Amino acid sequence: MDDGGPTTHDERSEHVVLAGDVGGTFVRLVLARNGALLGVPQELARERFTDLADACGDFLDRHGAGLRIDGVSLGAAGRLQQGQIALTNGNWLIDPQSLANALGLRPGRVHLLNDFAALAWALPTLHADELIAAPGSAAELAGRGRPVGSIDGNRVVVGPGTGLGVAAMIRSAGRWHPLATEGGHVSFAPETPFEYAAAQLAAARFGHVSWERLLSGPGLALLRDAALTEAGLVPDTLDSAMVIETLGRGDAASVRAARSFIELLGAFAGDLALLYEASGGVVIAGGIMPRLTRVLPLEGLRTRFEAKGRYRPWLAGVPLDLMASPWAALRGAATAYIGSAPRERPDAAT
Repeated sequence: MDDGGPTTHDERSEHVVLAGDVGGTFVRLVLARNGALLGVPQELARERFTDLADACGDFLDRHGAGLRIDGVSLGAAGRLQQGQIALTNGNWLIDPQSLANALGLRPGRVHLLNDFAALAWALPTLHADELIAAPGSAAELAGRGRPVGSIDGNRVVVGPGTGLGVAAMIRSAGRWHPLATEGGHVSFAPETPFEYAAAQLAAARFGHVSWERLLSGPGLALLRDAALTEAGLVPDTLDSAMVIETLGRGDAASVRAARSFIELLGAFAGDLALLYEASGGVVIAGGIMPRLTRVLPLEGLRTRFEAKGRYRPWLAGVPLDLMASPWAALRGAATAYIGSAPRERPDAAT
């Protein structure tokens, strides 16, 4: 800890911070210094603990070795409102002052941000081997190779999971500025007859049809119901895990749903690239895509990303990648604590 005097960002970067990624099911924690993770992150089942202070205290008892941390920086799966986050899929209310008191920290030493804002903070720090380039565009098949993008260009991260998260990292005046959004809730834009049919099914169930209604775990299940309806069968409303399981067995409705899901994600990612002038690239995170890629090629992802009429040539040069780093949100939270992204490494993705 410090002596009570003012602390600059440079001074703060030399202290050890507890970085966290708090979701509905797991709490991931690690110690960090200057945005770099120290040791192997620990994944704790959230249900084991009464609250976040209990989980953080347990981690520090087992991994802190008597260390007095300077502060805590957390990305959490919920909307930041009045300085607090209520987990979207959990019963925890995370309050920075209460957590600081429980851990014996000075006021202002708990930094709280949305989980996708934490991922946005991580974007400028990612190494090339932490990203998997999306295949499938005609230009790539012709031998263009991976788009390079702009090292100083704005970047976007989007992730389908329980919901659909979106955040951007904006470059201005030589600094990175994270922007958490509710982009998953903008209105869905169908293009094919099947997508129109899926939108009608979603509208009958929910009224407003957002992109999240299709690009999420529940959305994948809804797309399968649309595929069953298209085939003249009765929807059976499987959950996303069961859809992926039946996909692995070659179930026709699940294959139809998953292919549509991949194409829609490409289309939405292309919209985000245009909205945020994301010449630095769009990165796809979230828990669903890694499971889909194990059983289905990503045909259509890059193609729909670029299919924006007059802006196809510009989008052809914008990187579209899948996040391969499991701990990016932790690194982003640690980086956010010191207030600015570190300089990009020579081998960082461009």
